[in-house]
Amino acid sequence: MLFPTLLVAAVLHCAGTNDPRCPLFGDVNGDGRIDRVAVARIGACQFVLVVRTSRRVLRTPVPEPFCRGKPSEFWRSGFPRVIALRPMNSRRRLEPEVLTWSGASNNGLRFFTFFNRRLRPMRIRPEPFPKDEWNVGGFADSYSFTDCIRRHVVGRAGASYDLHEWNSFGEMYRVTDNAFVRIGARFRRTRADPLPNQLRPRVRGDQFNHCGGIVRAPSVDP
Repeated sequence: MLFPTLLVAAVLHCAGTNDPRCPLFGDVNGDGRIDRVAVARIGACQFVLVVRTSRRVLRTPVPEPFCRGKPSEFWRSGFPRVIALRPMNSRRRLEPEVLTWSGASNNGLRFFTFFNRRLRPMRIRPEPFPKDEWNVGGFADSYSFTDCIRRHVVGRAGASYDLHEWNSFGEMYRVTDNAFVRIGARFRRTRADPLPNQLRPRVRGDQFNHCGGIVRAPSVDP
């Protein structure tokens, strides 16, 4: 069969690369068949997520506010790109996870889903900035952990220092068909930096590592 042959060829060609055009393969629309998922560049700083199913091609824009300035360098660096297909909600399908940017120790992540016969961004409620984007990781005097803590529930926990006290936080989100909806939050001020195992909710990892699904192998540095 032609499609499995193309799939194997694409996997071999894309091994160890961050090229955004390299696809991941999995069932995104829930019809039980394998779909091809990748990002395409249609302008200097215009990108679309493209899902090729057995019957049609689905597209939706991938917002990228940090591309301005050096668009060609941004694309060559591998942004934005699909890094995983994960079972985030209760539907029998996978949600594309797109890495939109990466800093020294934190990353921007967006999820997309097939909803009402269309490919759509997954919303985050209450709305963060940038809109519908997870900022995961941390930097000097600030850190956070973001991961699945059980099926269809995402936890976030972390702390930041304001030169006087540490401000710790914990949040829980229920994953609906097309959104992450916050169902609980707590905040606390302390003089001592809380240890990760003292934060609530207890989050085991970061970048949705414990949510399962199909994950792209990391690139191999020369």
